[in-house]
Amino acid sequence: MPSARGCVQVAVPVIIIVLCMLHSSAAQYQNPCRTPDQKGGICVTVAQCPLVRRLLNQPLLTANIVRFLEASRCGIVDKRVLVCCEAPENIVPATTNAPPVQTQPPPSGPTGNRFSYEEQLRLLPAECGIQYTDRIIGGERAQIDEYPWAALIQHRRRNGELKFHCGGAIINERYVLTAAHCIANINRAWTLTAVRLGEWDLESVEDCSTSHGELICAEPVQDIPIEKVLVHPGYTVSKTSVKNDIAQIRLARLVQFNDYVQPICLPIEPAERTMSYDGKRFVVAGWGQTEEALQSRYKLFVGVAGVPEQQCRQQYPEANIDQTQVCAGGTANKDSCRGDSGGPLMYVGQRNSEGVLYLGGLVSFGRQCGLQGVPGVYTRVNQYIEWIVQNLEP
Repeated sequence: MPSARGCVQVAVPVIIIVLCMLHSSAAQYQNPCRTPDQKGGICVTVAQCPLVRRLLNQPLLTANIVRFLEASRCGIVDKRVLVCCEAPENIVPATTNAPPVQTQPPPSGPTGNRFSYEEQLRLLPAECGIQYTDRIIGGERAQIDEYPWAALIQHRRRNGELKFHCGGAIINERYVLTAAHCIANINRAWTLTAVRLGEWDLESVEDCSTSHGELICAEPVQDIPIEKVLVHPGYTVSKTSVKNDIAQIRLARLVQFNDYVQPICLPIEPAERTMSYDGKRFVVAGWGQTEEALQSRYKLFVGVAGVPEQQCRQQYPEANIDQTQVCAGGTANKDSCRGDSGGPLMYVGQRNSEGVLYLGGLVSFGRQCGLQGVPGVYTRVNQYIEWIVQNLEP
């Protein structure tokens, strides 16, 4: 079997763009303020400001965007950045200085294959692929609230030892997608037990990060037992090839969404399901562990570019690479080894006129790590939308 992806140490320049702390007296939550273009606004969280969210989700931040974001900041409350927003969302009469709690009702709708694809789509979240972060980083360690859909798949050994063997991606309040080989090819000494959500630093009980003197602490991780697993019926593996390497995990209880736990968007729109990935810029995120490799302490990420199918076939002549797979990477010392097996391959797209992150692929296999000209191979998620959606249950 081609090797599952592991973690290697690479040196990647880090570029940090921070919404800097203003030295002037800051407005308080829901107080009137002036936007950078001198319009009347309200001081709210980043999550409540559509314009700021759209700017933060741009694949490239220009100098003008950075200056606008820096000038937008109007304070901080409960360790959360506030920005001056001309047309904020979810504003309610404030009874305290704390931002309102954002909740999402449980998905509703039909179950199983007895219902149409259109009816099943109602089980996917209305909002997805949005990071509620006010810090943008390009480099190898993700910020504490970046890629909040990244999940860890936990296994237990017969002696009680617990280990995170693979990664995955949250798609709604009950489901996580991962690679089939993370389920079907794990050593029999290990039993699939739970999924961890909202993790950043594996060696700390409470995840906290400091940026420019500002302490940001995440909410507690969510370790959720697994109710059942569905491996794609066409999944096959040999010494040279892996096909239909995708599985769905149904969690035993609802996920509690917050700034550190969010679903990623599935490419369900026609344009997303037919686009070419050749040369497309992707990001892979995870902790770097697989069945065979050591793990990273922190959530990591790296940028990779899509590789044409024919070029990928030349590197894997016996793997029979086809349209159900996507190849990406191939730059020396900068590869998908930065993500777990089963972890998300992501790209920026547009949904409801807003920049969001889509799930383009799941880490499947590759040859070593970080070799010049040798890309990693991913399961192409947009080829499995019907299978994913039709098997969702409330």
